[in-house]
Amino acid sequence: MTGYASESFIINSTKFIVEIKSVNSKILDLSIRFPHFLKSYENDLRQEISSKLFRGKIELNVISEIGKNSDEISVNKAIVNNYIQQLKKINNLDTSDFSSEKEYLKIAMRLPNAYSSKSIDLNTTEVQIIIDKISIVTTNLNDYRAKEGSEMEKDFRNKISLIKKLLGDIENIEKERISKKRDKLLEEFKKISLEIDNKRLEQEMIYYLEKFDINEEIIRLKSNILIFEETLESNDPVGKKLGFICQEIGREINTIGSKANDANLQKNVIEMKDNLEKIKENILNIL
Repeated sequence: MTGYASESFIINSTKFIVEIKSVNSKILDLSIRFPHFLKSYENDLRQEISSKLFRGKIELNVISEIGKNSDEISVNKAIVNNYIQQLKKINNLDTSDFSSEKEYLKIAMRLPNAYSSKSIDLNTTEVQIIIDKISIVTTNLNDYRAKEGSEMEKDFRNKISLIKKLLGDIENIEKERISKKRDKLLEEFKKISLEIDNKRLEQEMIYYLEKFDINEEIIRLKSNILIFEETLESNDPVGKKLGFICQEIGREINTIGSKANDANLQKNVIEMKDNLEKIKENILNIL
């Protein structure tokens, strides 16, 4: 979900910079900062950006850089003084200390309408140019994120393929693991010179060995991996869904690990967990 795009252009000797950046977020968190003359268009801009970007912490800035002619800029003294008085009231402080006055002035000069400029007096056509540029940078940001997402998809496919391969190795181990465990138990019983009820022994052994059986977990894990791969094919935002699927994959891998009781099988489980964790970290970066 990370990305950056910008456009710069000049209207009536004023340079405008439109920039938009995105970082990861579970929801769409849209922050817009632009000149006062664009305020009436804010709702429409929010709707357009939301329809394109879906998710992420988005910050849109429209910055104006006034031309070199200082006559074009003036400080609105009455407004600035009013800001300073209001700040003092909020802070319950009325002091003539120079350093405090300086700090209040710094804050006041950053607030809306502290400056006025002759150059920022745009007609409808010129305002539309700025709105069109906002649309362009939004599309460019989306394209940037799409390229990043394409690279992540390749990484997801590589890592889920490794998990599938490790699962295949586990299946091969599982074919002999239970029978070896059974043979080992029988060998241990032979060493004990006790009379044993073979039927009862067989029943208890079946109950005991069922605790180590992982066939159900293997079947569910295969199913979740298939769902993961199918979800990657979607053109819709699937970040949250992939996160849920990874939780299910992790649950099955953990259960296999708890039932492993085999060094080779446990090694494969650790490798699967490692690859799954890398997938889960990157899923936070996608829509």
